[in-house]
Amino acid sequence: MQVHLVLPGLLWPSKALYDTASDLELPALSRLLGRGRITWQPPLPTETWLCREFRILADEPPAAALRLLGEGGNPGSGFWLCADSSHLRFEQGRLTLAGGRLGVGEREMRQVAEAVSAHLAAYLPGFAEFIAGKESGWGHAYLRMKSAPQITTTPLSAVVGRNIQSALPRGPEAPFWLRLANELQMLLHALSLNREREALDLASLNTLWFWGAGTLPVRSADAENHYDAIATDNALLTGISAWAGISRLALPGSAGELPRSGRTLLFEEELLLPAQEMDALAWRNSLARIERDWLAPLAAALASGGIESLRLSALGEEAGFELRVGRRDLMKFWRRPVALHRLAPP
Repeated sequence: MQVHLVLPGLLWPSKALYDTASDLELPALSRLLGRGRITWQPPLPTETWLCREFRILADEPPAAALRLLGEGGNPGSGFWLCADSSHLRFEQGRLTLAGGRLGVGEREMRQVAEAVSAHLAAYLPGFAEFIAGKESGWGHAYLRMKSAPQITTTPLSAVVGRNIQSALPRGPEAPFWLRLANELQMLLHALSLNREREALDLASLNTLWFWGAGTLPVRSADAENHYDAIATDNALLTGISAWAGISRLALPGSAGELPRSGRTLLFEEELLLPAQEMDALAWRNSLARIERDWLAPLAAALASGGIESLRLSALGEEAGFELRVGRRDLMKFWRRPVALHRLAPP
């Protein structure tokens, strides 16, 4: 058995990591970091990293078509963009997007889809259709175009909690799309659902974030799969697993529920939102649970021969790293544990 554990949000910016993690007791993670082999990598948005892991190497990963597939839709050969209902807020002198599940109901998404579809049909050249996603609570939606717009967009995970100014659409048609986004913000503001949400002290759905443009990639029949199973609740990775023909499992609660053989990719994103929002308490609590339920059992299984190898991919805003640990590595007792907050990119 081989396990690849992916932890987006594990690495905070270096200036904040020491203060956030220096007093955390993480013996399993420290042991693995000390005895494994670390390769540092440049930072990548989570969605881009996932696509590259499966050899989807487009400059802008076609996350919309893949995620639509993961939500049970049929992207066909169409050109799609994610058009996700989001909450734009003004804090500390900058505009940012709130992250996480916004609790968007099916009735609310129908209202958004009806209003936005009518506006886009009238004012967006090349518009084909606007549909709501089926993933409950997230506010996912998809825009199909008759041809590719000349813009470059930014994945949602790279925007949440950050100043959106540098992440706005770029390219020859960017001015038009920025005007369109402003029009849609006014349209959404006027919807009755937002008055109802505000009365319930819920975040309003006051903007759409366009990203992940492209068509479903062509996959050759003889393409090699590096995994036998993917354990995830992430819609994009679910779509990638369907596209690649890999068995997808619901994310289990702990390492003891993983398959007992084969090569398994485990995607645990509990740390991502606290890292995006710089919520130190939530991040610390989540990491403590991951240490208990994932890292400690996996390290023990590696030591006993229950698994052959462990690969850990950590994704962060400033850098990422890949850690590879085999059973023999754990026997190298002279290698001292390395605390997470002591790590620093070269």
